[in-house]
Amino acid sequence: MLDSTERKLLALLLVASGWLFVYFDKLNNPNELVRIYMARALLEHGTYAIGERRAVPGGFVDHGPVYSDWGYVNDKALVCDDPRARPPACGGKLYAAKAPGPSFLAVPVLGALKLALGREPSRTADVYLLRWVFCIVPTALFWLAMRRFLLRSGVPGPAALACVLAGALGSLSFTYGQMFAGHQLAALALGTAFLVAFWPGRVTSTPTPTSPRAALLFGFAAGLAVCCEYPSGPAALLITGMWLWFGRASPKALALVALGAAVPLLALAHFHWAAFGAPWSTPYSHLENPEFVQDIAPGFLGISLPTWERVRGSLFAPYLGLLFWAPWTAVALGAAPLLVRRRHPAGTAAVAVVGYYLVFQVTHALWRSGWVVGPRYMTPLVPFAAATVGLAIAQVGRTARPWAAALLGGAGAASIAATGLASIVCQAFPLEVYNPLVEVVGPLLAHGYVPRNLLQRAGVPGLWSALPALAALGTGMALLLTAPLRIDAGARRAYLLALAIAALLVLAQWSATAGDSPAHSVAVRYLSSSWEPDPPPGARPFTPR
Repeated sequence: MLDSTERKLLALLLVASGWLFVYFDKLNNPNELVRIYMARALLEHGTYAIGERRAVPGGFVDHGPVYSDWGYVNDKALVCDDPRARPPACGGKLYAAKAPGPSFLAVPVLGALKLALGREPSRTADVYLLRWVFCIVPTALFWLAMRRFLLRSGVPGPAALACVLAGALGSLSFTYGQMFAGHQLAALALGTAFLVAFWPGRVTSTPTPTSPRAALLFGFAAGLAVCCEYPSGPAALLITGMWLWFGRASPKALALVALGAAVPLLALAHFHWAAFGAPWSTPYSHLENPEFVQDIAPGFLGISLPTWERVRGSLFAPYLGLLFWAPWTAVALGAAPLLVRRRHPAGTAAVAVVGYYLVFQVTHALWRSGWVVGPRYMTPLVPFAAATVGLAIAQVGRTARPWAAALLGGAGAASIAATGLASIVCQAFPLEVYNPLVEVVGPLLAHGYVPRNLLQRAGVPGLWSALPALAALGTGMALLLTAPLRIDAGARRAYLLALAIAALLVLAQWSATAGDSPAHSVAVRYLSSSWEPDPPPGARPFTPR
């Protein structure tokens, strides 16, 4: 059962994430759609293939029941009929070039929707339902579980709430928690494995031995993370390794973990075998888009030594940087040595996963990530960063806690002002945009471009229709900023520090610019032209230059 605080928090998170339907079918986002294509192919035709490529005079043409119905989508793999040929210049079957977990999950939900409607749902209807069933609601429930975990670990209530709000509303978890893609599903699965493995006892914050039921869930969640997103593999191994290192596992529990993981991993292996000829053969070996092949070519499996460009872009740059979009994660990096030095079991495991994703991001050839809000490949880092901050606050003295909460609260509020606002306006931003806040988010909101919602359907114009979501984000910011006072009513200076940090960070976020460029106006006009409805009620359309 949920207590009063949890019910309010659940409502806040659901309104913030679900009030606006941030989806534009014209953008044809392959990150979501190619997975839904595969789910529909499985449901209706019992095949992993979403279409076929056949030779015609002058080239090739793609067709198939799903592909012909819904049209072109990117992020595909192509298995050539002729083993000597190489994509894309060959005939053969087309598959989703993604880990199959999301598609597996989607099949029964799409089947139920089709049965309820009595007809084939539209792409938009499929996306809407899958987001709510697998992303929006599970993400909100996960953050409630994270709050309980932190409270049981000795974290003060206001600090535990601040960690949850920063993670849920001011990070990649908020952006990709509204999108049916592998990033947030992997984050939820890895986060669940972590909570199960290191859940504290009822009397003490020390983790208790893992029960058989918990071991099965731990294994299933870790395996599902890999089935949803391939880079989750090392993170799942790190969590398992820490679970073993700190003596949480009996031989029986370890066997049950392996049994739980076998279900999603065998499903993953079957997809590889059926589509690509071997359990270890992935879609990345059969990419259909030659530009993607070129992008992932450097290094071994796309991994090579980091460069300053990758580090700067991945951490600091307005177009991508983790610390630009979610500056509160810097608090997690600063807190990491404390937990490692004290050999805190859950804290050390969280730090290890955060470290892995940072290294993966700056060593991967695809670090730029395409159209994004923040470095999307690091989405699973968020729950572990939030746990790191909370567990570190529990380790410091009472007098230091308001100051730690001030650092988190100020940076977290600025994160919501950036990531929160950006994520309720657009799914992702074009590569030519330098600072999406200044060049896209601000202009779209100023012109009244708001995604679909219930009030908009009733004719409420512009930003007024987005008021529930904006109020939810504002409430989250207020709770973060006042966290020091709720830990210690006399911590006035810490509260002022939180306000100052938030003000300075927001100023930096919204003033960073690369100067005016024709590409900037082209990007915002292109995105506005993709709006549904076009234009939304009360909006001032952008005039062409």
